[in-house]
Formats: sequence, C-alpha cells, structure tokens
Amino acid sequence: MVAFFFAIQTIIPAEKNNRPALHVEKETVDFGKVIVGAKVPVRFHIQNRGKGTLLLYDVTASCTDCTTILSSPDKLEANEKGVIEARVLTAELHGNVDRTVSIYSNDPGKARKILHIIGHVWSPLEMEPNYIYFPVAKTVDSRKEYRVEITNITDEDIHLSKASSDNEKFRAKLIPGNNKKKHTLVVTTVPPLEYGRNKGLITFNTSYAGLPTIQISAIANVSPPVAFVPSRLYLKAGDLKKPIRRHFKLSINSKESVKILEHSLNIAGPTIEVTERKPGKYVQFAIFFPEGFRVEPDLNASLTVKTTHRQFSQLNLPIQAYSTTSGRNKD
Repeated sequence: MVAFFFAIQTIIPAEKNNRPALHVEKETVDFGKVIVGAKVPVRFHIQNRGKGTLLLYDVTASCTDCTTILSSPDKLEANEKGVIEARVLTAELHGNVDRTVSIYSNDPGKARKILHIIGHVWSPLEMEPNYIYFPVAKTVDSRKEYRVEITNITDEDIHLSKASSDNEKFRAKLIPGNNKKKHTLVVTTVPPLEYGRNKGLITFNTSYAGLPTIQISAIANVSPPVAFVPSRLYLKAGDLKKPIRRHFKLSINSKESVKILEHSLNIAGPTIEVTERKPGKYVQFAIFFPEGFRVEPDLNASLTVKTTHRQFSQLNLPIQAYSTTSGRNKD
C-alpha cells in the first residue's frame, strides 16, 4: 500500500508539469490617439511556458464589426512563441475605446484569456448620437425619420457633401444649419423594409484633410409576424445526467389569423409539449429531453412548425450543442 501511494505521488506532479501554460507579453495594447476611420494594426505576443502542447481552440473579438482577427497560431509547443494579429476599424468608433479579444485554449488555468485593445478615436466632427437605431417597427411599411446633429469642433471650415446609403432601404441627406459649424444628417427608412434586421451604411464626404469620408450605421428592425423566442436552443454536449425541459415561445403579431398546423422534431428521443396557448398572441412550447440523451458535439437539429400564415408558413428553431470552450454565444 505504501509503494502504491508513493507511485501516485510521483505520477501526479509529472502530469502537472506536462501541462501547457499560456503567457501573453502584454495583455493590454494601447494604440494611442487616432483619427476616426483609421485602420489600426494590433499584435499580441504569446508564448507557451508549459511543457505540454498548447492548443488554441479559438481567438475571437468582442466587436466583430470593428475588430478583425487576421491570424493566430493553432498550437504552440513548449517554450514556443507566436503572434496574434488583429486590425481595429475605427470608422464607427468614437472617444475612448476598450475592445476585448478572447483566447480559448487547453491551458487548465486559463481556458479563456481576455485581452484588451484600448485607445482614443478622435473626430473633428462631433455627432449626436453616434449611431442611427430606429425604434422596432411592427410592419414592413414603416416610414420613419432619424436626425443626427453634426458639430464641427475645430477652428477651420469643414464642408460636408454627398450623403448616401449603401442600402436602398434607407435614404440620407445633409441639411446645413444657420451656423456653418452645424449640420443635420437626416436618414429615413424607405418601405417596404425586410422582416428582421435592416442595416445600411450611411456615408458622407468631408473637406477635412485626412478624413475624406464619415460613416455611420443605420439599423431598423421589423418584428416578424410569427417568430420564435428565443431564436434558438442550446444544449451542453454530452450525456444528460437528468431529464431537462427547454421552454420557448412562438410569438404571433399578425393582423391575419394565424393557426399552428403541425410541429415536428428531426431527432429521435426528445418529445414536444404545448404548455400554453393564447390565440392571436403566442403558443408556449417545451421540448423534453430524457435522462441519458446523447447530445453530440456537432448536433444540428431543429424543430419545424407549420402555420397558416402566407409568408411564414414554416418556421425552424435550431437546436445546437455547446461545450465549455465553444458555448459562449448562447441566446
């Protein structure tokens, strides 16, 4: 018994010593002060300071619209060094910026390592607000107007011109104020919109040296007349140790009468339950997953519901798996 205990004592430290260890030279990169619109390169220098192979499962940015991961190593052997390269697009950033980059690895002490990109984005034109976000509309025929006040905060004259949208669902124009320092950007929706998210990039020209254009996003969401809430379901990969129920709602916001004709699930084992009906408003569902049900890591199942609505006669609710390293974008 003593010899066996001694063997255990010698094996455990050896296993710990063979573990990988992620080290980041600078966990925060400060790109300083830049003019809006600049494309800023960022580099994080990393090293595996352990003795086991370091696997980098994923490297993701918190703001995928403004931060792009250009390259990163898939793995690092013991003492090997590597570089994560990213680029920050500042066209729609303003003032002090703090964006994060997450590294997901097999380092047992740091399965998720969060890095920071900070700096200050300056513009000679102050916009209030810095975004165009229309109130959620109930119909695709919604025609709304949004105004952005633009102020020249410099001592020189800046001429603005040629406001345009890359999406025909929006129209943009510039209105000069009585004071040459002020302008108004007027953006209107152009029906018919699409159900869901309508997004356009509004651009206008400036005469300021080094800043030929200014960009600002316009977003108009239209509630679908029939939609799942939440829009998808997630299950942890592996065998279920106990039965679980996942509740969700089919929301109905339609002028025409909508009836549920049938529902079906494309995987065997789970069962569907209708827990509540409120005609014209919603149907509450639940999916029952029994004990022992195997959630495959690559699970890509769905629930299908058929309705009497002309445009939304069939809706699909995705059901996907997540693990401790990949399940971070759950609804």
